[in-house]
Amino acid sequence: MKSRLRPMLILAVTLALALIMELTYYMYLSNREEPIRQVSLIVYGSDPARWENLRQGAELAAADLHAEVTLITMSSEDDALEQISLIEREITNGADALLIAACDSEAVGSYMQHETPKIPYVFVESGTGDENLLAASDEQMAASLAQTIDENEKDWIKVALIADHLEREGVKKRLEVMQTPDVKYADEIVLWERNEQEKNKKAQFFLQRELTEEAVDVVVALDNSSMEELLDATVNLNKDIKIYGIANSNKSVYYLDNRLIKSLVYEDEFSIGYLGVQKILDEKKMDTQETIRYEVVGHDAVYEAGYQKLLFPHVR
Repeated sequence: MKSRLRPMLILAVTLALALIMELTYYMYLSNREEPIRQVSLIVYGSDPARWENLRQGAELAAADLHAEVTLITMSSEDDALEQISLIEREITNGADALLIAACDSEAVGSYMQHETPKIPYVFVESGTGDENLLAASDEQMAASLAQTIDENEKDWIKVALIADHLEREGVKKRLEVMQTPDVKYADEIVLWERNEQEKNKKAQFFLQRELTEEAVDVVVALDNSSMEELLDATVNLNKDIKIYGIANSNKSVYYLDNRLIKSLVYEDEFSIGYLGVQKILDEKKMDTQETIRYEVVGHDAVYEAGYQKLLFPHVR
């Protein structure tokens, strides 16, 4: 009898051990934490507050996708070599994905195309091409800006367009629209553009000279960099000038509220950051095309409910 029971006992023990091992294995898998993926958000300029909306949107999406976002600024506005070195550093340090606001669309875009990083990336706010870029339509924003000037100013005004930071593809597109003969918003349009000798000098000083030497009714800045440089120049000179532009920095919103800026075209950078992280971490989102909204905000509408989330990063 004992000899018959022994094989059955061995089988039962073997099955029990196998079951225990299987349960232990699945418990180990269920309790093991997934590694947190690292997303590097590489932007231009040295002011992290300028990118607060973009960062908050990226971090909200990252929280749902078990990831962390690190904001990395530059020491300059337009040094493509510096930004490329930061991209290389982040890849070497183990970043799982990249969001890049390109300081120079052609140089940084060409580098990313030829080096082809083994990690996913997407351009946000400023980049190259339409397929791998999350941003509001530059042409539509510029057309809306021209229409706003036309609706708020006299027909005979003289307008100065700041033609700077054109190495960013989006700024160049905006300028082209503002110069299109079919877009009517001023009697005379002039370009304020630094020459080669002035490229290495602070744009603020160049703009101070232009504001002093050429009489215009309106000055238009087509990106955050030019807008902040114009604001510094205007405040320093205590100049009374009407300012319009495409910008969304904290400084721009402050001076919109204080009526130095008459109107801003403002894109939804919170959504850009959110959708950007989704695209690079969620394979289902990688090939989708998203439409980024923008708003035209006058100084009388700063605190209207519809603009709060766009203008103030802490309001969610």
